[in-house]
Amino acid sequence: MDLLHQASGAALDTLHRAALADPATPTPCTRWNLATLVRHLTDSTAATRELLTGLPPGPPPQPGCGPARHELHHLRLAVRDLPRDRAGVRWAALLASYELALHAWDINQATGCRTRLPPTLVDALLGSAPLVLDGVDRTDLFASPLPPPRPDHPTARLLALFGRHAEPAP
Repeated sequence: MDLLHQASGAALDTLHRAALADPATPTPCTRWNLATLVRHLTDSTAATRELLTGLPPGPPPQPGCGPARHELHHLRLAVRDLPRDRAGVRWAALLASYELALHAWDINQATGCRTRLPPTLVDALLGSAPLVLDGVDRTDLFASPLPPPRPDHPTARLLALFGRHAEPAP
């Protein structure tokens, strides 16, 4: 749950810049522009909240950064009150942490922001990556892994596992 809280915070931080950017801006997710990526983030966040809380699916969220912020705030409130001892809840929260953290990085790249993901979040996600990636059909989930440009840099390693190129700051 702590990872999901950190990842959702990173995603929230990106939306201020995304709201000021051209929605047609390309993103590292090659098939998506910024508007499509933010919409995906919103939908994923709403689905995660519904899954974690057991609530039935609601109507699809509206597009835009405002609805994305709304969904992220609601997810953060829901996470605060969830039991931490249920394996299904922990697994869903872990998967959502990857989704939110990686897309936060994607949005930062699209908006020209070079803010790093929190190091504690990156280290925890790296440590759990084998659980998430080993034996998984990556089709339509993640891009193929890449060799990290700097294997000694945790963020570059994490991003490369999910098919993203990173140019980490020295």
